Amino acid sequence: MGLCLCLTAAQLSCATTPSRGEPAIITRPIPGLARVGWWQWFKNTWLFQFEQALNLPRTVRHLIGQPQPSRNLVDGRILDSSFYTNRDVGRMTLEELRWGPTKPEDLPRAPYTILKFKVEGVTPGFFVKDAKEDRYLFKFDPPGQAESASGAEAAASKLLHALGYYVPTYEVVVFRGEELHLPSGAVVERQGKRMPLTPERLTELLDAVRRPDGTYRVSASKILPPRILGSFSFKVFSGLTELRALKLAYAWINNTDAKDLNTLMVWDGARMTGYLIDFGTSFGADPRLGVKRPKDGWEYLWDSRVFLQRLVLLGWHPKPYDVREPPFSPAVGLFSPRLDPRRWKPQYPVYAFEELTKDDARWMAKKLAAFTPEQLRACVSAAQYSRKEDEDRIVEVLLARRQAIVDAYLE
Repeated sequence: MGLCLCLTAAQLSCATTPSRGEPAIITRPIPGLARVGWWQWFKNTWLFQFEQALNLPRTVRHLIGQPQPSRNLVDGRILDSSFYTNRDVGRMTLEELRWGPTKPEDLPRAPYTILKFKVEGVTPGFFVKDAKEDRYLFKFDPPGQAESASGAEAAASKLLHALGYYVPTYEVVVFRGEELHLPSGAVVERQGKRMPLTPERLTELLDAVRRPDGTYRVSASKILPPRILGSFSFKVFSGLTELRALKLAYAWINNTDAKDLNTLMVWDGARMTGYLIDFGTSFGADPRLGVKRPKDGWEYLWDSRVFLQRLVLLGWHPKPYDVREPPFSPAVGLFSPRLDPRRWKPQYPVYAFEELTKDDARWMAKKLAAFTPEQLRACVSAAQYSRKEDEDRIVEVLLARRQAIVDAYLE
């Protein structure tokens, strides 16, 4: 498997890395990396951090402040690519910001027929077919954290779309139990094995996420057509400004679940498009834990540098975050206005993020600075929080974190 991944990466690198200043547009269906969850975990948690330490030329470049420059940033601008399209936020209406990539025909319509139950990833849900015969992935909020993951996913996708990234349509959908149909052939897939999804099992699953009024709330993402080839590699395309600077966009919304597996390469017959997916760990949400911890965004899940600090200092090391900071509410979770963009970390190291230069960072900081508070609120309104206080809090924290990025990289 490792050899296959290396060969794939080599093919992608030779075939898709642009010459300096050229647009990174991929015009032939080259497959992305295989979706192997355990390998991604092992590679990002262990191999990558040791690889960084042993890469002497890279270490020297970073120590002297001369990291490898971007291949497609020229005079502070980049051209449209397979991963990014230039959008002028100042020219976008509030309606365009609210809906992002979603078109009227993209909204799911009841009734919903379950195709299979999703157990992979941190958020359970259903693959369904709606009344239009379109397919969607419905993902529920963690029990006790109503509106957190679904709201974060919908709002974060609108912000990333406005910045110029390709994202699927994500919308909050509320439905009643009678609008959900379980056919006889529905299955549960667990670790590659298929098992029947019985009515009893379905009732058990739904009981945990039923809202007080008897309805269910999900994040609904429309399945991307027509041909999904797998994930793309942040390492292979680490020379592109849009993927390096994505670190600051993710730091802004605190989307800590950044990794190859949360991307998709889609072939439409003429070109490939690299999509970003799965934003349920944005803001203060964390479907795996229910709510973010104070250290999320400041440390990797396994952080070798922090480990060595604790080892040398006998278990103690200075913490840049407030260990006692409480969640704002079940819907918002812990979304702190405290941000040092130079120190922000996702759950795992991401190769492209580590290659971020000051020029890349300035490019993203300028794009973030273009949002007005009203435009941010239009994007956040897609979360459909039931309390206005929760929407206000998200907008307030986004403004504070945006200011931290602007202060760090723009004079």
